Amino acid sequence: MPGKYSKPVYVLDLPWQIFDLAIVSALAFFSAAFFWSRSVEGSFGILVMLASAAGFATIFYGSFIEPRRLRVRRYSVGAGERSLTVAFLSDIHVGPYKGRSWVRHVARKTQALKPDVLLLGGDFLYEKAEALPHLAPLKDMRAPLGVYAILGNHDEWKSRTEALAWFEASGIPLLHNRSARVEKDGASVVIAGAEDDWYGETDLAAALRDVGMADLSLVMLHNPDLAHPSAALLQARSGKTVFFSGHTHGGQIRLPFVGSVMRLPHYLGRRYDRGVFSFDGVPLVLGAGLGESGPRARLFCPPEIVLVTVRF
Repeated sequence: MPGKYSKPVYVLDLPWQIFDLAIVSALAFFSAAFFWSRSVEGSFGILVMLASAAGFATIFYGSFIEPRRLRVRRYSVGAGERSLTVAFLSDIHVGPYKGRSWVRHVARKTQALKPDVLLLGGDFLYEKAEALPHLAPLKDMRAPLGVYAILGNHDEWKSRTEALAWFEASGIPLLHNRSARVEKDGASVVIAGAEDDWYGETDLAAALRDVGMADLSLVMLHNPDLAHPSAALLQARSGKTVFFSGHTHGGQIRLPFVGSVMRLPHYLGRRYDRGVFSFDGVPLVLGAGLGESGPRARLFCPPEIVLVTVRF
């Protein structure tokens, strides 16, 4: 049954055109204010000029430049003599803002990093299944230990049937409440995933059945709300485990010293936006994602490929 471990965080669900109209209107307002300020003498005119220029630059940069500034964020977790490199991609959100060329760019940059395993953490769609063909470059991605995926809430919400069919045809395994076992230099590695808890049917007992029973386990949980109950199920198991989540977009629009200006879509608290955290001794790698939902903007939170060196 859906929603066993968390419940949806409802946000204002407006058509993307409304957000774009708001951006264009804001840019027009600041442009008009800038040119008006040139006719105003004195310090007030200068103040209006500077404020309007700053407002225009911030909105233009956040809407059209930063969302295309792809970066690689690197983390190292664990300890031990052996290591494995994981590339984690999440929240691509193909649709009105991001399309095939963006996915191709992400895929090429990821492949150049030569990860041992590639994990795709869900939310491939903005909303409509018609955008699924834009994901085609993902089909050509390769890693020595394989490429694995789970769906996110955006995929499950309105396009579950189409998304499941697309991944079945793509050859990329969907690890929904199940796992796969591979080997790395003689070490056993379990790669597992849970189905989305908002609109899918999460079964953590099934998803984690083999987790902690190998030298290393990598677990995809699209929503970080699943980290607490997952860690609780693993307390008696000795194998090294790492969780990977997306969903938050890192806050998407952030301010220095403040963090996200919008509510994060989970119940863990504001500090759980991006980075590495620990749940009962199990590290959680929380990525900021590659696409946008709601407005097309990102600010102080560029899209990222997460590259993790796991030592065990």
